[in-house]
Amino acid sequence: MRKFVGRRVQVECAGEPPEPIIVSEGERRWEIVAIEQAWFDTGHGSTPVRARTWRTRRHRKNYLLRASSGERLLVYYDYAQAEKKTWHLVSVEEDAP
Repeated sequence: MRKFVGRRVQVECAGEPPEPIIVSEGERRWEIVAIEQAWFDTGHGSTPVRARTWRTRRHRKNYLLRASSGERLLVYYDYAQAEKKTWHLVSVEEDAP
């Protein structure tokens, strides 16, 4: 079952290019064992057509991650302002029993 989270999280990265290895949200901590998918989102989301410009474009890199616990996490890195290093946890999906 997939659970929407929608919060900022802390992410530790390693490698070149840097990829997520640990995702932390409050007391929860997921150790990442695999990156199942990674893709860029440079769309406009729900921004009205008349307001769509290069300034309103998203700058995100999305990851579908597999944790050592078996859970799948959907996270994204907002790279519009790289100095802030903002990560968001979109959802957590547990394996069905």
